[in-house]
Parts: sequence; C-alpha cells; structure tokens
Amino acid sequence: MKRKRGVSLIETMVAIALLAIIVVSILSAFSAITIAAARHRQSTTLDLLTRSDAEYIKSQAYSPSPAAYANLTAAGYMFSYQVLYYDPTQTPPFAAAYADNGLQELVLTVNGPNGSREVLDFLKVQP
Repeated sequence: MKRKRGVSLIETMVAIALLAIIVVSILSAFSAITIAAARHRQSTTLDLLTRSDAEYIKSQAYSPSPAAYANLTAAGYMFSYQVLYYDPTQTPPFAAAYADNGLQELVLTVNGPNGSREVLDFLKVQP
C-alpha cells in the first residue's frame, strides 16, 4: 500500500507567489483607475467652470473697458481674460490695440490644479 503525501513546501511557496502576483496586479489596476478618475474629474470641472464663466461674462452688459467684466471664483482655479477689439481693415482683424467699435473677442483662460489649463474664445457684441 502506498502512502499518500501532503503538499510540499516548494509547492506551497509557488502557490503563494502566484497568488501574490495576481493580488498585486489587481491592486495596481484599481490604483490606475482611481488616478484616471481623479484626472477626469479635474478635467470635467475645469471645462464646466470655463464654460460657466464664459456664460457669466456674456450675461454682463457690454463694456468698452477691458477690465470691466467680472469673473466667477472657485477654490483652486484662476480665471483671467483678454479683450480684443475688431477692425475689419487690419490684419489680424482682432487686437487689443484697436479702438472699440462694438465687437469684442474675449479670450478666457482658466488655470486649474496640477497645471491644467483651458482657453476659450468667444465674441461679445454691443447691443
């Protein structure tokens, strides 16, 4: 009659090593997903804040002064804009040095956390 033997120490160590490799790969996948989700959340927030600020500036009364428009505020984000005036006789047709004739191009820049940045150009017309 043959004697049944148990699992050897080497077989147990190989099984534990394989299990450890599987667990580490699963945990690193979850870590990558968490990092990607955080970046996506920041990108989405930056986009929403940029578009909201553009709509807020558009809703304000037209002003020939370049510093007259107010921006939204949000913690961790910096809003700035540049006003360019239209002159069809010049090249390029929009520049800060031109006189105001009722059409402005506003270049809105929003800087967010981790060096993220979004720039949006839109026009504002004097009623």
